[in-house]
Amino acid sequence: MLGKPVFSLPGPVEAATSLSSLSIDRPSLRPVRHERPKIWDLPKSCHCVTLGTCLTLAELRKTAKRLGLFHGVELMTDYELHGAFVHSMSNRNRASGAVQKLLDANHAGAVRKASRCRSEEELSAFWDREVAEGQIAGAFWAVMSHVHLGGALEVRVFGEVHMMSHLCGASHRGDARARSLAEQQCATLARRLEQANAGHLEALAGRDREIGRLTRLVSGIEPFVREAATLRARVAELEGGEQTARLAGKADDLARRLDLALRRNDRLVAEVEALTGRLAAAEARAEDLSDRLAEASPCPVGACAEDCPFNLEGRCIAYIGGRPRTVSRMRDLVERCRGSLIHHDGGAEQSAEALDGVLGRADVVMFPVDCVSHTAVEKLKTICGRMNKTYLPLSSASYSSFASELARV
Repeated sequence: MLGKPVFSLPGPVEAATSLSSLSIDRPSLRPVRHERPKIWDLPKSCHCVTLGTCLTLAELRKTAKRLGLFHGVELMTDYELHGAFVHSMSNRNRASGAVQKLLDANHAGAVRKASRCRSEEELSAFWDREVAEGQIAGAFWAVMSHVHLGGALEVRVFGEVHMMSHLCGASHRGDARARSLAEQQCATLARRLEQANAGHLEALAGRDREIGRLTRLVSGIEPFVREAATLRARVAELEGGEQTARLAGKADDLARRLDLALRRNDRLVAEVEALTGRLAAAEARAEDLSDRLAEASPCPVGACAEDCPFNLEGRCIAYIGGRPRTVSRMRDLVERCRGSLIHHDGGAEQSAEALDGVLGRADVVMFPVDCVSHTAVEKLKTICGRMNKTYLPLSSASYSSFASELARV
């Protein structure tokens, strides 16, 4: 709800274009003065056009809020605010005093230039110059408040400003339509600009990424370029000197020596292959002879003398690891020599925890170093050390190796 103005309006505001009190033939509307008249000294018909032409609504609203001139000024429309100020210009009060200061401050330059005019003719020429330069607001206030303003010039100036207001209204309607169209075009152009900017930014980002990739590539290539330049210089030096000939001769000599070495290597490879075959045959024969010797050596059960080296006298042999296919032959040999054999595969299939029980029952522990896990060996060494038991490592998992070592037990 609009607040009630401090200065209530008893009737409609007098129109800014009212010329009822102005006539070209009448004398001056004001008495002869020796100082500039104030806003409240001007005819009422001048108040509306003076405020509308020489001050902006924003200035009037700011002044009203700052001085608290009207109740509910925040809710007043522009027309209501303008009307309240126009009505307040009839006499001297806080509102008219504030407007007077605002007019003089805003248009001090125009007032100062107009003060040099000593006659109505000079003042008329001043008005024409200012209008030609587009300085309507300042010139209007400077002329309307000048001490030498006469009736004829007052009517002319008032009428010209009145007609300008008509032209401004018509222009404003056209401008409003043009502004609406311009705003639509501006929105369209803004969207297109935003899209173009987005594409441009993406292109710039892609360019920056490509520049970064090329920079890293160049950084990686630079050492090779420097090295290639060094090598080219070195090649040029070598191609033109005696060192090239020496290196070429040395290369030929090395090639001949390499050829001789390769032929000798081929002969040695053939000899090694032949010797390897003979060695494998000899090892197989030795293994067979050892097995036959081991099988023939033990005495029949009950036929051994007391000092027979193969008489185990009931001792238990623990065999850890080895190959399952030879364990049964080893067990037969031990039993013929009046002993017993217990076997553990070293953790291949049997539990490693069971190794404690096996070693606890044994008098002697034997294991082939080529067919048992390192974990089982480490564990049996630890247990044998703790139990003060003898352990014998065998060179291989063969039957002959076991039989040969058994004779030392």
